[in-house]
Amino acid sequence: MRFDSCFKLTVVLGCLLFLALAGCGSDENSPLVPKIPADELRTAPERIALGDQEYALETYLWRDFMPPCPPDGQPLIALLRVVEQNGEPIAQDLKIEYLWVINGAKIWATPVSDESLPPSPQNELHVIARGGPKWGPQIQVDVVVALRWGQGSLQLLRAPNQWIGRTD
Repeated sequence: MRFDSCFKLTVVLGCLLFLALAGCGSDENSPLVPKIPADELRTAPERIALGDQEYALETYLWRDFMPPCPPDGQPLIALLRVVEQNGEPIAQDLKIEYLWVINGAKIWATPVSDESLPPSPQNELHVIARGGPKWGPQIQVDVVVALRWGQGSLQLLRAPNQWIGRTD
């Protein structure tokens, strides 16, 4: 009787874990992300001006291979920082909404996470995206984010040749 209860609990927890992981943003054609042509993503500017401020994108991309990870590692994680180039405070209504990671002809598109991150300097805006593809590690990709300032339209910002690292 006790074994049967533990088994049922394990099955239920396993199903919940599967459903939670299935909901991660790993679909390269996520319906939650605007359809933007690949050529437009590849030619997005590396700096943009919003109002009287200039912004650039910095990234930290990695895949985790530390035990108890599977032998082929965990999916890609992207930490994204939009930095105001003159050290001025970021506009309070500026948001990073979407992420595209470009690996040759392949593109991973996902909304960014709304999870809480440690406070960032006043001239930086930080977000994270998880559940990416298992590309690399030790390769370079281009990263594009879509920014929205207030109720304005989306503005693309690109960081080319970003390294996907690994943790062991």
